[in-house]
Amino acid sequence: MTSPLRSDPVEHRPPTDSTVKRLYATAFRCGKPGCEKPLYKMNNETGEWILNSNVAHIHARSEGGPRWNPEMAEEENRSAENLMPLCREHAAEIDATPEHYPPTMLREWKQQQLAEYHAVQKAWPINDDEATEVAAQSFGTQRDTAATAGAAAVAAVARYAGRLVEIGRRERRAAADAARAWREMKARWSRSIGPLFDLETGERLKGDEAVVRPPRRDTEQCWSAVQTALRAARMAMEPVVTDLMAELGTVRAVTKGLGPWCDRVEQATRDLMTAATSWDMDPSAADDRMWCDAVAGLEQASRALGTACRGESAEAPPPQRLPSESRLGSSLA
Repeated sequence: MTSPLRSDPVEHRPPTDSTVKRLYATAFRCGKPGCEKPLYKMNNETGEWILNSNVAHIHARSEGGPRWNPEMAEEENRSAENLMPLCREHAAEIDATPEHYPPTMLREWKQQQLAEYHAVQKAWPINDDEATEVAAQSFGTQRDTAATAGAAAVAAVARYAGRLVEIGRRERRAAADAARAWREMKARWSRSIGPLFDLETGERLKGDEAVVRPPRRDTEQCWSAVQTALRAARMAMEPVVTDLMAELGTVRAVTKGLGPWCDRVEQATRDLMTAATSWDMDPSAADDRMWCDAVAGLEQASRALGTACRGESAEAPPPQRLPSESRLGSSLA
């Protein structure tokens, strides 16, 4: 007696483009309550709007997928009632850890997303080409979708890391000008007074003993200008850090093997933000070494993440370290 052959796993057809257009015509931001990410976001470098979301299934369209319901007919499975636009991070997260996101919870999110649309009449209508793009990114196999989302998030991390460095360099110019003014003032005071001699021995003083310091009021004014510029730099950089960290969350959710490299990028980003509010005021320093080292660290970490994502040989990330105090002081003494 032969045993019955096992049939292939059930896989429903993906939703139609018209269904996708209907979803985006009744939603503006991620359906997870509290998430403010819009379904599209502007690329600050080009001014173009880029897709920032996927269409998620409440019940998976493939047998064995997250929250699969064997009693759900195909037309019901691919209908708008079983679908919801989410930001890429949360679309990946609900499928990576479905035990934390049961169907009842997701249906509540769906109702809240629709209620918000009806209350504010704010949505993101898309055309046929855009609907095709959404479908292509949302309805591959679970493995393909995760790989696509992970690669896109890694590319976004690199983009945000580069933007963070450029903003920091631009915003810190005012701090550089203030620090340069202080050094020039200190040099002028030394030149105006000339060499100093020991009153008892008559010998010429050297080193720190020979340094002539400007009046404290002038020094404090320069220091205040440096600190004001550094605060402005940090405020300009913080929104980009938020976006970068969100993309790292997506990478961790859909490609868990990249976690150590994500940790390295996160630590390098924190080092950069620490350096962004510090300045090496040593008159002999040709540049601000703490900042330069932090920039190099973030660029290296970002490249290593991209290399690891592509499956190429990548430098192993260093072990996690506890946050430490800044390596350089900010004294004007």
